[in-house]
Amino acid sequence: MEPHRQEHRLGAGRRREAGITVIGFLVLASLFGLVGFAGLKLVPMYLQYYRLDTVLKDVQKDLDGRNATPGQIRSALNRRFDVEGIQLPRDSVNITQSRNGYAVQIQYESRARYLADIWLLVTFDKQVEIQR
Repeated sequence: MEPHRQEHRLGAGRRREAGITVIGFLVLASLFGLVGFAGLKLVPMYLQYYRLDTVLKDVQKDLDGRNATPGQIRSALNRRFDVEGIQLPRDSVNITQSRNGYAVQIQYESRARYLADIWLLVTFDKQVEIQR
């Protein structure tokens, strides 16, 4: 046999395979699946939060400097919540008097069932000040 072929043939048995095993692939796939499933549950919660943030900023921009009352602020918020499809518990919106106007704080928890008795809980807290 030629020398260059003989060397190649002897080295072929010593070469180790590189790559991932089936079990390793299944473990990785299940981990990515669990994280992806959690993401699917969390995305709607955060989308609602960003819509809520936009509503608060819009109400602040509209009512700033107009000497709005707490009733007018609450009415403007409720109208925008209806348009955006945001549903919050009644006690999650707090309007308190501040030094220069009114502080509007929205604080609530959002929950989503993850697996069996495991829940995902996210707490949101956003505050703006509406000047008189």
